[in-house]
Amino acid sequence: MTLRTLFWLGPLVFLVHDLEEVFLARPWVERNRFLIAGTPFEPIVDAMGYEPVKFGLVVALATIVYGVISYFAARACQPGLRMNLFVATVLTLFVNAITHVGQALLLRMYTPGVVTAVLVVLPYTLVAFRTLRAHRLLTATTWKTSPLLGIGMLAALFGLMIAL
Repeated sequence: MTLRTLFWLGPLVFLVHDLEEVFLARPWVERNRFLIAGTPFEPIVDAMGYEPVKFGLVVALATIVYGVISYFAARACQPGLRMNLFVATVLTLFVNAITHVGQALLLRMYTPGVVTAVLVVLPYTLVAFRTLRAHRLLTATTWKTSPLLGIGMLAALFGLMIAL
């Protein structure tokens, strides 16, 4: 995979994956409320609501931000803050996919996002890390800062979802 393809495929992979969640999360939560009731996740799910229009707005904004990060990473194409931000997005996608697989295995049922996590996100992220490593764009600093940047991105995304 070329670097150019890698950078521009990221936001598309994110969008495809999150559209599965946008359209299927709320009906799934409504059907499976009993699984969440009384757990520490109940207030989080209630706060987020998973209304498709609001959730879709968050996904649209996050896709735009991912696109901007990809644009600047593609322009720099060298180690540094731009690449660290891009790696943070790929790392966040990877962790999110693993989370979806874990949820589905734990509950022994379909959970929103697991199909695209397995068929789209995991293959993309694994190829992305291999490609970035082959082009020497993954440095020690990248591995130190990208997880922190990813956590910050997730906190902002969940904050935006709760605010809406």
